[in-house]
Amino acid sequence: MVGSRHHTVPRRYLERFSASGQIRVRDRITGRASVRNIKDVGAIRDFYTFINLDGERDGRLERILGVIEDGATAVVDRILDPFRTPRPLTPEESLHLSIFIGFQLLRTPRHRREVELMGDYLIRSSRPDIRGITEVRVVPDPNLHLDYLTKNAPKVAEVFFGRPTTLITIDQPLFITCDEPVILRTRGDVSHVQHLPSCAKPERRRKKDARKPSRSRARNADTVHVYPSRPGVAQAHEVALPLTPRALLIIGPPHVAHVVPHRRLQGGAAVALANDVNSRLLTHAYQWVAAHPAHPTFTDMELPEPGPIVHACDGGTTFARELQQPPAPRQPELLGRRGR
Repeated sequence: MVGSRHHTVPRRYLERFSASGQIRVRDRITGRASVRNIKDVGAIRDFYTFINLDGERDGRLERILGVIEDGATAVVDRILDPFRTPRPLTPEESLHLSIFIGFQLLRTPRHRREVELMGDYLIRSSRPDIRGITEVRVVPDPNLHLDYLTKNAPKVAEVFFGRPTTLITIDQPLFITCDEPVILRTRGDVSHVQHLPSCAKPERRRKKDARKPSRSRARNADTVHVYPSRPGVAQAHEVALPLTPRALLIIGPPHVAHVVPHRRLQGGAAVALANDVNSRLLTHAYQWVAAHPAHPTFTDMELPEPGPIVHACDGGTTFARELQQPPAPRQPELLGRRGR
């Protein structure tokens, strides 16, 4: 698989939103729309290629992801089959689906860019010899992201395993998708950010504490809170994944006694749900959003202004202020190629 184009969103997933292999795509930044083949959407050459322990390029991770997609596809096919009676997932089905969700959350260009920005911030802010050089960009090797992906996706899957699921179908083909199709929904209006006591310290106070550390200050003058702008798995009350323009899969909270495996919505209720789901996808999409070519309102949907994807509470340093801007470049580092 070295040298091949790796799909950051599975092609078999996008096929459910396509017509004869064609899907309408809009650029997240410019909003420009075009009809493209699903083979080309989200396909990045060598995105999952890494340098193995023998010092060689290795693309086998793409094959492993294909096996994970096979298991999830079989589960989704059963869920969407109109000739089968809706029922809760079996433990095996829940395992296949949760592993797919875990990897999909971490395998995307946005997540690699988050890893890069955090690495760039932590290294530049902690190195006095380069702290004043604004032209320096520290780029972690792609191996760092792939190592994080393979070690943590199974842990993420454990969070979702065994949770109840509900398939919601609507009477109109209104759901869209994007390069970040998994929606993590927090409970109510509660913020997903868990700030530390040191987050409120201004830079001047931090410098003073660093000069005169004491037990009362707990020697936390240099404690920095770095976090992504979207919710994490631990804060997710529910998880949603659009499966087709008419179907949405909901993974509910744990320890719920009874959940209806299938619900149908019509009319205004269907439109309201689709609007809520689509607005979340438009906000969290990183490089593109997509829909069935015949979607009635897709090209007219307003794309929110791109925002930062990583934040840092460090008293307001220059490095933290840089993170408050949309990432530039947006394209993450690829093996042997620079982002742009």
